[in-house]
Amino acid sequence: MKKTLVILSVALLGGGTGFAQNGLRDIPDTEVEAQLKAFKLPEGAKINLFASEPMINKPLHMNWDTRGRLWVVGSSMYPHIKPGQEEEDRLFVIEDTDGDGVADQSTIFADDLHIPSAVLPGDGGVYVVNSTELIFLEDTDGDGKADRRTVMLSGFGTEDTHHLVHTLRYGPEGMIWFNQSIYIHSHVETPYGVRRMLGGGMWHFRPETRRLEPFMLGLINPWGHVFDRYGQSFMTDGAGGEGINFVFPRAVFRTSPGATRVLPGLNPGQPKHCGVEEATGRHVPEDWVGTLMAPDFRGNRINRFRLSENGTAAYTSTQIEDLVSSSHRAFRPIDVKMGPDGAIYIADWYNPIIQHGEVDFRDPRRDHEHGRIWRITFEGRDLVQKPEVAGAEVAELVAMLDAPEGWTREMASAELRTHGATDVLPALETLFAKDDELSRLRAVWGSQAVNAIKVDWAKELTRAESPQVRAGALRALYYQNADLEIAKRAVADEHPRVRLWAVSVLAQLDDPDTVKIALGALEGIEEPDEFLDFAVWSICREHEARWLPKISAGNPFDSTRELLFALRAVNKPVGIPLVLDALKNGELSSEAEVSDVADYIARVGNPQQLDALFAWALVDGRSEAQQGIVLQALNDAAKLRKLQPAGDIARLNRFFETENAALFSHAATLAGAWKLDAARPLLEQTFLDAAKQDAKARAALDGLIGLGGQPTAQFLARIANDTGASYKLRSLAVIGRTRQNPKAGAELAIAVLETAPEGKDPHGIFDAFLKSKQGPPALAAVLNQEKPGSLSQEIALVGVQKASSAATKPEGLVKALQKAADLKPMKTQLTPEEMERM
Repeated sequence: MKKTLVILSVALLGGGTGFAQNGLRDIPDTEVEAQLKAFKLPEGAKINLFASEPMINKPLHMNWDTRGRLWVVGSSMYPHIKPGQEEEDRLFVIEDTDGDGVADQSTIFADDLHIPSAVLPGDGGVYVVNSTELIFLEDTDGDGKADRRTVMLSGFGTEDTHHLVHTLRYGPEGMIWFNQSIYIHSHVETPYGVRRMLGGGMWHFRPETRRLEPFMLGLINPWGHVFDRYGQSFMTDGAGGEGINFVFPRAVFRTSPGATRVLPGLNPGQPKHCGVEEATGRHVPEDWVGTLMAPDFRGNRINRFRLSENGTAAYTSTQIEDLVSSSHRAFRPIDVKMGPDGAIYIADWYNPIIQHGEVDFRDPRRDHEHGRIWRITFEGRDLVQKPEVAGAEVAELVAMLDAPEGWTREMASAELRTHGATDVLPALETLFAKDDELSRLRAVWGSQAVNAIKVDWAKELTRAESPQVRAGALRALYYQNADLEIAKRAVADEHPRVRLWAVSVLAQLDDPDTVKIALGALEGIEEPDEFLDFAVWSICREHEARWLPKISAGNPFDSTRELLFALRAVNKPVGIPLVLDALKNGELSSEAEVSDVADYIARVGNPQQLDALFAWALVDGRSEAQQGIVLQALNDAAKLRKLQPAGDIARLNRFFETENAALFSHAATLAGAWKLDAARPLLEQTFLDAAKQDAKARAALDGLIGLGGQPTAQFLARIANDTGASYKLRSLAVIGRTRQNPKAGAELAIAVLETAPEGKDPHGIFDAFLKSKQGPPALAAVLNQEKPGSLSQEIALVGVQKASSAATKPEGLVKALQKAADLKPMKTQLTPEEMERM
């Protein structure tokens, strides 16, 4: 009696945030106590509520002022203003006047804002990103409310309310830094010309001169940005997934429009983060100092990362114990800042619903009322006495630039900007005279903060003992005081990060030899250094006009290796004869160098140059690795550019004699791409010997499919129909015919599948159909012609399983398999609770 199998089909709903929000039914308890009970903290840490509604509302960003007050922008209108609605978002100033760790005073400084996404007090007022503008608000009559509004910058994109300009913060050099996201296209007029950014990236802006410049490009929703104690920049991405990103001038990351090369983050596969802050000061545990805290707003937690040196220009970033996590689903940490007392402050946007790309703008579950600021302290560790920064004497402020607390250093720098350079520079002499290189670097930053950089100090520090200080000094010189001789020396520095900043300085200079000098930064680098490599690659492209025309007179660089690097950067068909000569005479001979040459010629070379590369690989004495590299490159040229060598392609036949399966595979694929029909008999014989050499047989199949035509079709059909052939050979023949023509493959497949050993598909017949858009309907059409029960239930189940897990979910094929094998489907309906849990 025939056995009947039952398919139990459970619809596993996507585990992404979109479904989780759409399925949300239990709105979390809004009481503060409910949140407090849900927090999980590291040992020794404790959390208290610093401020909540109605003192604040829906906090999006926060920053402190020099008086120790916390400025917070909130938006109840987000994600979109209603038709006819007045602009009503607010800027709050909250303060803990009695020092008990709880805010007791709140002032609304402005209440007519439109989705403000960033705030930064300073320069006698406060900078606010108000949707598409950077504005400066002032209180001129002393009543605690803004009464003067100045548009500092306008022209930022309007396309998306959660990808606006955001994350205002001061850099150690006194400039204002901020980010923008992927969907924004900015065209900003400045006294120095129009500045554009057509996607994600980061800007820096000096208010007193109105100079605005892009710093880096890319990332999806780059929200967080922090400087470490040496002035290096690290960013987080609210829609990416690579944790901490090390950024530098002209760095480009994914999603930057038109980018041909991008850099990775330091933590691939990590959560998405909307902010970042460095733990500093004497209150946090010693081993916390220098770690980065990044809110994972989707995961209701704040991750921590530890940076370490790894011998390259970049860093190793290691995820460590979280700062805080919560089982309360409305806890949405969106910003984190060190406070004036050494405690850690967290802006909690508080909402069970996040973003606006996954649920409706007007979804009634959105919370437009609540918002909280939390404060984390550590038991048994003294808090920091809040320094009196506002109104302090210049000498006191300069001393604060060297404080252990990042908050104090940043506020002191901001306060120094209210004094003239004439008063500040003499006081900085004392700090620069210290026998500590980091203190001296901070003195340089202090001079920059008042826009009067002590260039000689910075140049002196480019010879510091600490490579971190040397790199910091070069960064100080980068903005407007780039120096050719300093950069020329620094490109040979023993530390790759110093070299990276030397290349960045060179990119600022108008000198005909910038690229020639920059290429020297790659000399002596034994291990791959992606970030340094990128910096040199970038200057080769940006300064192309300075060196490319010189190639007509010969190599403008010190070696052909450098020439090859520059040529590959611009990807243009010039200088190839020079490169080929170096290949032939052995100047370029390592596998890495051969790979670079082959790749370059494959991408831009003409048929004659491809032939010269092919001929080089045919010379006796070439290693199989070198030959494989060349054949792979020729494959790329055939596939991507439809080009082949100008000479006799039959020379390829010598590679069919090899026992090296990889080399044979390259040759077989090339025979198909070049339509070398003389290779057909050998490929057919190799295919028939599949039992002996599986890899070569599959490669031969690739070559036969490439040759195509009726001979290949007839050959494969004959084998598929040969009941005396092995199941493996018949399966491979069906797979090959399916790759040629899914309908023809389907006509052959059923008879072969019916003979599958143990009801399995070991060679991937079903996979071949699922890889093609036309495959599933072609196989389904043939199956539907079969009588119910004509197909083995075991093999049909294999097909159902593979089809159900395929990205395209071909329901027609699943039903056809069920019908042909007489399978009885049964679906279970999950309860709402089960669906929400899944």
